[in-house]
Amino acid sequence: MDILDLREVRKDLAIRSFWNIGFFIAGFIFWTFVLVTGQMYPLEQSKAFWLAGTFLIFPTAVLASKLVGADPFTKGNRLADLVGYTHMSAIALSFPLVIASFIYFPEAMLLVMAIAYCIDFYVMSWAFGTRIFGIHAAVRVLLASFFWFMFPATREIVIPVIVASCYMATVLLIPPVRRNWLHESRLLENA
Repeated sequence: MDILDLREVRKDLAIRSFWNIGFFIAGFIFWTFVLVTGQMYPLEQSKAFWLAGTFLIFPTAVLASKLVGADPFTKGNRLADLVGYTHMSAIALSFPLVIASFIYFPEAMLLVMAIAYCIDFYVMSWAFGTRIFGIHAAVRVLLASFFWFMFPATREIVIPVIVASCYMATVLLIPPVRRNWLHESRLLENA
């Protein structure tokens, strides 16, 4: 794949997938759910809701994508395949850690999910040609880790708030950053 082909594939991905905005909407909904259930129920019950909720992220993402007019799969686009396979691989490879924390160390479950569920965002940043996804992951991991270690009494409130806020910020940033990216892409084509 040469540079021109890469630009075209990225442009197609930006136009059709809307930079996976539906998945970020689903992430915001999931982490809001984590926050609410974490406040309503004791940890032993909350952790079961959190684990069950992880299985609802994907269908919620597909529905959210459809509602905003984005193609959640962008079939035929090689970068979409890379993003999809990488995301599913990151989730599958980290799921044993989620299960281990669920069974043996429920207090760590929020930190594990906060980190594991964004490990592939750096691949998204490269595939989409923008830094916002990598910045999202870095901010999220650094803040969640800091509060988990430094303020353990606030974990069940602060970590979901941090992660949900990162998702909301990303959802709000995708439209203007994507619009600017597409504009610059068109300028490069005409140069």
